[in-house]
Amino acid sequence: MFWQIFLSITVCFGLLSGLLIFFIRFKQRVPYYIIEHQKCIRLLDLAVKGRLLEHDWHVFIGMSIRTDEQVEALRKKCVVIDEAFCRGTRLYKGRQCVVFSEEGINQLSVLLDEWQHKANYQA
Repeated sequence: MFWQIFLSITVCFGLLSGLLIFFIRFKQRVPYYIIEHQKCIRLLDLAVKGRLLEHDWHVFIGMSIRTDEQVEALRKKCVVIDEAFCRGTRLYKGRQCVVFSEEGINQLSVLLDEWQHKANYQA
């Protein structure tokens, strides 16, 4: 009886140790989202027009952006707008698009203007 328990504990310990070593050795970096400034402008433009796909919006606001601090700041502002002014979704050409209140659209328009001026200035 004692040897069976000892053997079971030893096997479990060995398996857990093996898994730990495997994941440490072959760990991958956490995926992150890369988006260019022009795509941010396109995303904001579609949001203002009411044609932004729900999936695209949630991917943008849901994943941190490590490669560009300006885009990450924009994403955080969009998260606040989403939490305060998102009114659900509606169908546009058979696809679910995000709907914002009038105030949300106004704030997104301000961000869109700001980013369009940045793009024109950098060009």
